[in-house]
Amino acid sequence: MAEDGLRLAPSIPKDARPQDRYFVGLLLVITAMTYLDTLRYDFVYDDIGQILLNPFIKSWSYLPRYFLSPLWQHASPQALGNYYRPLFLLWSRVNYSMFKTQPFGWHATTVLLHLLVTGLVYLVVREMTVRAGVAWLTALIFGVHPIHHEVVAWVSGSMESLFATFFLAAFLAYLYSRKQRQVFLMICSCGFFGLALLSKETAIILPILVFIHGWIADRAEVQYKVDGHTTRFRRGLTSIAGYVPVALIYLGLRFRALSSLGHAQTHVSAFTWLLTLPSILFFYVRHWLFPIHLSEFYDVFYQLAPNLVYVVLPALLSAAIVSSIWIFRERLGRPETGYAAAWIIVPLLPALDVVVFRPDELVHDRYFYLPSIGAALLVALLINPAGRQGALVFGQSLRLVVTALVLAALLGIGTIRATWYWSDDLTFYKHGHEIAPRNSVALNNLSLEWIIRGKFDEAQALLEENLREQPDDWQSHYSLGRVHYSKGRFAKAEEYLRQSIALNPTFPDPYVILGQIELKAGRRGDALNSTRRATELNPFNAQYHEIYGIMLASNGNCPDAMTQFKSAEVLEPGDFIVQREMFRCGSTANPGATSITPSAQR
Repeated sequence: MAEDGLRLAPSIPKDARPQDRYFVGLLLVITAMTYLDTLRYDFVYDDIGQILLNPFIKSWSYLPRYFLSPLWQHASPQALGNYYRPLFLLWSRVNYSMFKTQPFGWHATTVLLHLLVTGLVYLVVREMTVRAGVAWLTALIFGVHPIHHEVVAWVSGSMESLFATFFLAAFLAYLYSRKQRQVFLMICSCGFFGLALLSKETAIILPILVFIHGWIADRAEVQYKVDGHTTRFRRGLTSIAGYVPVALIYLGLRFRALSSLGHAQTHVSAFTWLLTLPSILFFYVRHWLFPIHLSEFYDVFYQLAPNLVYVVLPALLSAAIVSSIWIFRERLGRPETGYAAAWIIVPLLPALDVVVFRPDELVHDRYFYLPSIGAALLVALLINPAGRQGALVFGQSLRLVVTALVLAALLGIGTIRATWYWSDDLTFYKHGHEIAPRNSVALNNLSLEWIIRGKFDEAQALLEENLREQPDDWQSHYSLGRVHYSKGRFAKAEEYLRQSIALNPTFPDPYVILGQIELKAGRRGDALNSTRRATELNPFNAQYHEIYGIMLASNGNCPDAMTQFKSAEVLEPGDFIVQREMFRCGSTANPGATSITPSAQR
């Protein structure tokens, strides 16, 4: 047979039986039941900004903007964005059109997305390994593993499962194209690849996985000789050629939207990155093998010098695990082990580019969502040989089925325990601060929750402790300004707010409260300037326009006030306060002095 004209036989799983559909159905039911409690959860964390305070998802008129701007433009138009994810905005728009601000529906579609991904994991692994038993076991482990708590219990986490849906569909179409040699299937694969890229930028690694899969799969088909590697390499390049123009088009769109392909949040040396890498890698190893004490926030930071605990030991333990897999690759199955390793390593590569993250957000469990497919496949390969003997149930070894169900029960219990704290913001931030007491994001957001609930002393104690360790934390200065404002200590509040502005002059919230303080002090001109500055920094915030309009109206400037009210009305149609103030401003030339206390800003 000519090597270049190689035709692959259809892949029929060696242990595939009609009864396998029962196991697939069972694993989806178990996965759904594991996350059933999340349907009653509220919006938390980024959900507030992504959904409740995002005017762009409340009208179809903003649809073109999804493809022309960063994900967070509505909240931080002055910031350099790294996230270009128009399909996630489209997904959010569809959800908002159906469920508005009712979290139940949003959580339901988030769970459904994870179930869809779990089903695709089964199909992909079945095609790769040609072992249906390994495929459903891999999908079961993937579906219920606690490391996915962020992706399924958090509405904003559905970004991962949305991207994974298109990513796996693209890879599955590629696998089918190898079997059937149909150009249409590769066109479908390239189309899904484009959708995956528009959902999340990490999809860019798909061609690498395709190349590696082809290299491993072709090993048994191409005779091992002098030109064997050359032939496999050429075939691999041919298999990924169609993805190149799709990637280039995406990169062009991304560059146009972000004015760059990416922006570094921190600047660290290569040596610092190498010292930090072992603790990052071991973080994911530990959370996969021992998924306890999970959170959205972790105290994993840059390592500036070699040390035993955070550099040497994590490196040695990670190397030991890799060596063990290498030693047992023949027993597990050389091709299958290669696929598993590729699916762990390659999708994790974008998460190792930590310079695009904040220094206190170097790791997140959701970054292991796609890599966990490879990890689940490794576990399935370890378990599956134990079930080759004994009684059968629905065509599968009873021992294997019992082992799988026990493992699923243990993982499911762990997942239920790992998701409970996503139920509401206060529970979420309290848990996050307990797990990562040095994480400033968890601490600052917990303090804001205390402020909202009127527990100003608790918030003040947290913030002052944080400023002793991080005196340049602009968010803590802002929050302390809010605390003192709420306590009526306006001079002290102004001091903290001005310090926050000095540290981060593009953050609009301090200007709003500062304007209130200046208004109370009778400094109307300063108050108008401060509030106008907030609207300039973020013209997409309806509340800023509303507050500025009220200030203008109280100063007798109804024409400009109406302009602000109309801007707020466009962003938040039907807002009662805006309509009331528009009526007042339209019915009298001087509505009288009015002061407003801003609601919580996040």
